[in-house]
Amino acid sequence: MIPLKRPTYALLLASLLMVTVTSGFAQYSSGIGARGMGTSSGVGGVGSGPRGGFAPASTGATRFQGSTPSINRPSTGGQRLAQPLNMMRVGGYNIKAGPVQMSFDAGMGVEYNTNVNLSEDNPKGSLVLSPRVGMNLYWPITRINSVSLDLGLGYNYYLNDPDLGGQYLLISPATELMFNIFIQDFIITIYERPSITENPTDDPTINDVVNYTFFNNVAGIDVIWDLNDLQFGFGYANQIRYSLNDDYNNQDTVSNQIYANASAMVQPFLRVGVEGSVYNTYYFDERPFRTGGGNGTVTENTSNLNNSVGGSAGLFAMGNISRFTSWSAGVGWQITQFNESNNPLNTGNASNPYFYFGVANELNRFYTHSLSASFESEPSYESNFVQAFNVGYSFNWILIRNWSLGGGAFYQNGTESPGPESEDFNRVGANVGLGYQVTKNLVASLYYSVITKGSTVLADSYNQQIFGLNLNYNF
Repeated sequence: MIPLKRPTYALLLASLLMVTVTSGFAQYSSGIGARGMGTSSGVGGVGSGPRGGFAPASTGATRFQGSTPSINRPSTGGQRLAQPLNMMRVGGYNIKAGPVQMSFDAGMGVEYNTNVNLSEDNPKGSLVLSPRVGMNLYWPITRINSVSLDLGLGYNYYLNDPDLGGQYLLISPATELMFNIFIQDFIITIYERPSITENPTDDPTINDVVNYTFFNNVAGIDVIWDLNDLQFGFGYANQIRYSLNDDYNNQDTVSNQIYANASAMVQPFLRVGVEGSVYNTYYFDERPFRTGGGNGTVTENTSNLNNSVGGSAGLFAMGNISRFTSWSAGVGWQITQFNESNNPLNTGNASNPYFYFGVANELNRFYTHSLSASFESEPSYESNFVQAFNVGYSFNWILIRNWSLGGGAFYQNGTESPGPESEDFNRVGANVGLGYQVTKNLVASLYYSVITKGSTVLADSYNQQIFGLNLNYNF
């Protein structure tokens, strides 16, 4: 089960193509980026996750760098299909205790966010300080079986108004405990992916929120049966999502998903397959929906969200156009049924096609870029679901010695299912970051990002800009 968030399939493709995008923004391998710890930044930060629930099954890819874990689609299966089946880690470790290899890093981010609360009428800006530490551990238990741990911890302090954040210790969505087991033709991965984040910008349906802090945990098992040209994948994942702010208890959920895929190598450069999943989402907050008054005026718990069950099925393909260009695509149908007893004002079931496409190219040894597009139904913050189209572009450019430039842009268009707060919206964003390798171990970066949302609902539009400086030291 993959740990990822929005914009969903656009993100999936990016990670399949070894490019990671968050809220349409790129996560730069060059080290350009922001706080990287559950922030409101769209550049280099890590964001909040989805409410879980439903999304098409996919070939999957491990999503480590830009969103809170969810179980919207399978785990590392597709990534293993797209890459050599070599999970051993070599190099990059500075401490070794017997067979256990460890590395550590620390960083400090300073940024100014012009609209932390994503408000049109009352935007609240703040200078944010974000210290963080990270650890990576790799333990080869046998020649082919291993345990790995990636851990990131941090803190965001809002200087202008501390109440804008939860003042919690944050856990990066990149955090993961994973046990890899190889048994003949089978690759089995057992994983746990906890995180605490406070980034509402990952969800395009959210606005006017403060201290949007959530604990997420995704745990499951992923199995690949590798028969060379034929490969089969299946697994199970469970997600628990819990708000650390009582104002958002209506978002607390538990979700489950069972998924499977099968593929065949039809050409040395082309693999095709089928994919499918079944899933359900249950909301913990089941306060009774009540109306009052002679005219049936709603008086209590109108923000309740409805439980759901669903499934999806489709076809996918991936391959290489050349040694420097790879691609992935899929198409299918998804259906999600909602039990409207929690909130009968939110109506409608999802039954729609989905598609995703992405291509990544290494233009030369200095410039790499990727393009992705998708359409699917996703969980909504305030209604049953939203049907969203996403397109994104990202690039990395090594300029001269020790200098690099990264950037990206995205566009989103969505329509929510019927409800009292439903909207149609457009969101567009862009970012750019300039990185400098100060020493062998120290990287500094400057970055800027902007997101603008337009909505059919009064006061649901917003503009957010972020200016930041980031330092990261690898011990």
